[in-house]
Amino acid sequence: MENKNSAFKEFISPILVLVVICFVTTFLLAFTYGITAPIIAENTAKAASEARMELLPDADNFSPSDANPYILEDGKVYVEDCYVADNKAGMVVTVKTNSYGGMLTAMVGIDKDGAITGVKVTDHADTPGVGTKAHDAGHLSQYVGLTELTSDQVKSDSSVQHVTGASVSSGAVHKAVYCALAQFDAMGGVK
Repeated sequence: MENKNSAFKEFISPILVLVVICFVTTFLLAFTYGITAPIIAENTAKAASEARMELLPDADNFSPSDANPYILEDGKVYVEDCYVADNKAGMVVTVKTNSYGGMLTAMVGIDKDGAITGVKVTDHADTPGVGTKAHDAGHLSQYVGLTELTSDQVKSDSSVQHVTGASVSSGAVHKAVYCALAQFDAMGGVK
């Protein structure tokens, strides 16, 4: 009898304790997620709205476009969303593309005449200090005022320069801008 008691204390009791701890931890994580998920979604939407106003300052407000999202031929670069200014000042296009560290999200402001008003990288996993040089405001400012890019490859496009040592990240940003301009063209501009 004592053998069974010691086996229970030695093997089964710790397993039961770990199972209870796992259930309690899972419940607490699910409860925390349930509370924080709406707050995170609200903050994300607010940050996106602020970025749109920063990229297209002449806009009064934005409404989502119901146009088909543009996808580059390779399928790795695509428009996530497109918001048109209510006063028809332009649009802001959010594009997802592959970069060195994984997916990169960039927002591109385009005025009613098809000129880029700004580019902003809003999410990435690129190497800090190396790949992120392609996300710097100084590098991104070279796109402002352009109405077209001659190639979806940054090294083949004479209208912009890539960042040496961060050519994959530079290429990802460039493809995002190229895709945003293609979305503008596919929609026939701002209507």
